[in-house]
Amino acid sequence: MKTGFLAALGIAVAWALLAIAQIWIQPVSAQVFLKLSITAGILIAIIFVVTLAVREYFTEKKMRDNGFIDG
Repeated sequence: MKTGFLAALGIAVAWALLAIAQIWIQPVSAQVFLKLSITAGILIAIIFVVTLAVREYFTEKKMRDNGFIDG
């Protein structure tokens, strides 16, 4: 769970640094920057969804093992 959030945070920080660099020195073309931005957004969304789903699964499994919910 923590790994997923750290990965998403790393992608977000890397994208933010690229965005700042793109404003000032334009290391990549506008078309490539757009593609990288869309890719970063999709990756962050997928990582968050998978991380939350895994966390929910393990939380529910733990509650079932402890007898708090029926299953």
